[in-house]
Amino acid sequence: MMIGTDNKKKEYISKKKRIKSGEKGIGRFALDRLGGVCELFTKSQEEHATIRWKTNWNSFEEEGNLLEDIEAEFEYVSLSLYELIPDTVKNKIIQLEHRIEKEIDFSTGTIIKISNLRDEWTNNQIERIKKSMEFLIPPKEQDEFYICQQKSIDSGYELIENNFSDEFDYKIKSVFDGENFMINLYRNEFDVDKIPENVFREERFMRYPYRKEDFKAKCLEFTYSISQLFNTSDSEYIERIKQIGSFTFEYIFMKLQNQKKEVFFYKEIGKTRNEWLEEHGGIKIYRDNFWVRPYGENGSDSFDWLGLEARNNANPVAVSSKTEAWTVRNAQGQGTVFISRINNASILDKSSREGIIENESFKLLKDALIRIISILEKDRAYIARSFKIYDDRVNHKEKTKQEGSQIAKSVLSGKKDKNYKAQKEKMESLAKTVQYFEEEREELITELKLLRALATNGLITTSIVHDLKSINALLVNRVEPMRMAIENDNKMLIERNLNDLYKNDQFLKSWITVVTNQSKKDKRKRLKKNIYDTIEKIVNVLQPILVQKKVQVELIKDEQNAERRIFESDFESIFYNLIINSIEAFSKSSTKNRKIRIELKTNENLVVNYLDNGDGLDNKFKNPYEIFTLGSTSKYDQFGNVIGTGLGMYIIASTVREYNGDYKLTQIQNGFGLEIRIPL
Repeated sequence: MMIGTDNKKKEYISKKKRIKSGEKGIGRFALDRLGGVCELFTKSQEEHATIRWKTNWNSFEEEGNLLEDIEAEFEYVSLSLYELIPDTVKNKIIQLEHRIEKEIDFSTGTIIKISNLRDEWTNNQIERIKKSMEFLIPPKEQDEFYICQQKSIDSGYELIENNFSDEFDYKIKSVFDGENFMINLYRNEFDVDKIPENVFREERFMRYPYRKEDFKAKCLEFTYSISQLFNTSDSEYIERIKQIGSFTFEYIFMKLQNQKKEVFFYKEIGKTRNEWLEEHGGIKIYRDNFWVRPYGENGSDSFDWLGLEARNNANPVAVSSKTEAWTVRNAQGQGTVFISRINNASILDKSSREGIIENESFKLLKDALIRIISILEKDRAYIARSFKIYDDRVNHKEKTKQEGSQIAKSVLSGKKDKNYKAQKEKMESLAKTVQYFEEEREELITELKLLRALATNGLITTSIVHDLKSINALLVNRVEPMRMAIENDNKMLIERNLNDLYKNDQFLKSWITVVTNQSKKDKRKRLKKNIYDTIEKIVNVLQPILVQKKVQVELIKDEQNAERRIFESDFESIFYNLIINSIEAFSKSSTKNRKIRIELKTNENLVVNYLDNGDGLDNKFKNPYEIFTLGSTSKYDQFGNVIGTGLGMYIIASTVREYNGDYKLTQIQNGFGLEIRIPL
């Protein structure tokens, strides 16, 4: 009972290979806090008898007493620990042994009796103690560690258990070994047998991990490097993350109400889910299998210590939102973080053992946990959005539009209707409404084309901004060297300056042509065009930029004519973005002969095969088709902050879909390949 002893710091592993808790030497003050008198009996294998130790903490508060004058009672007693246990408690132990079918060995152990209590213990306080004790140790430890509570001598004992639910919609488990995050993702939300086969023929459900066989799999396994999870290549930042040390994180998501089952093919949820989450929700930290309070403690300021509610409130979108940016709420989940005194030495407990010091390692740990949860979020949002797209097209929007168009044609053609006059007026009103929607749609399409063109212009300008800065620096300064060359009649210098002028002016002309032409009104009209000629013209406009960037484009066409009514600006958006992406990929690679190959073929469809010989997709993309998601980018600064827009490939995908076309990646390593098919 010596204050400030650090034996646990030096000898932190017990004989049973458990990690001892505490190292400050002040935990014993908890005895003084609870009551004025403490009597302790303890027996170890090394001692020949049971030790009895008793102290009156109030003695330290008596006036005139010196510390060295106060002594505790210490003696050896002949009674065993089991004999010292009160009979009422022995009876409860027998009941417990019968329940767990295991005999509890009391040949060694400790009994602590605290009297002269400093607080009045009400039923509410006792219930709070029980709630806290439920989470003191994780469930997997409860086969060999039992906590029982008896509220009074007359009441029965209670075995305190941390009852976890087998019910969940999603579960994610991550093990960080100091280098990589091994992720196991479990989906339990969808009734796969009730999902129509047509759903899995949709393009969004033909990719891993969203195929039917992936839905049927019990567990999906992924491995993320630190660089991939944190979107950074900064070696110093990665080293700081490694300093966190290895840990395990388990998290389950449970929605709080049933969704439209016929739309999203959800399973029914249990009726007691809300009550269970109220009691067990939140994310708790366990260090060496003991709960670090107050993290995840309901009612405390640290219940939502990851800030999940604030994160959700900042962007409270539906799970089926077009942005696919849905996030979990703290009230919808339960999680457990397992850390260790040995492996996570940089994550430090406060001296009171109530909480963890908010140092850099702890902040990085919180960031890692949120990024792990976001893997679950992205998966669920992608699936819900895909179901919504399918449902809108098959069951609602397409059917409504077709019926409305037929009614509009019938009514506006002047055909007589045998129904009542009132019904006819309603039909005429419906027909006009459909026409209004069509007009609004055309306006929106025009606006969309303009915004798409402006976005593409911005991407082009960003990709060549370095070259523009170089030319800008020469715009005024090039005059004086030219004047000197002319005055000195230096023909070689004059020729060199003229060549530089021509080269830079051609580059500027190409950029200005792209920027000014793309927003022309006639390009936002649907006109019948030879698509081969349109694509060739697009490549020719970019030629000076390609020369400046030392990129060769090989355009291969068959002898067919691919004609269709198109918006020219749409095809400019597709190919400008593809070529600019290749240029940026070349700038990051060591490729000397930079080549782009565009092959055009026609059968029932226009088939475009695009291929460059850069390095391919960044390995940060676990699913390569993520590049077509709005906001998905591989462009980050050294600190992991997003600097890309995530618009380029999204514009390509959305444009192709507008023409009822499809696309697939044909190469993602040692080059980038994309096949586009558009019906003619």
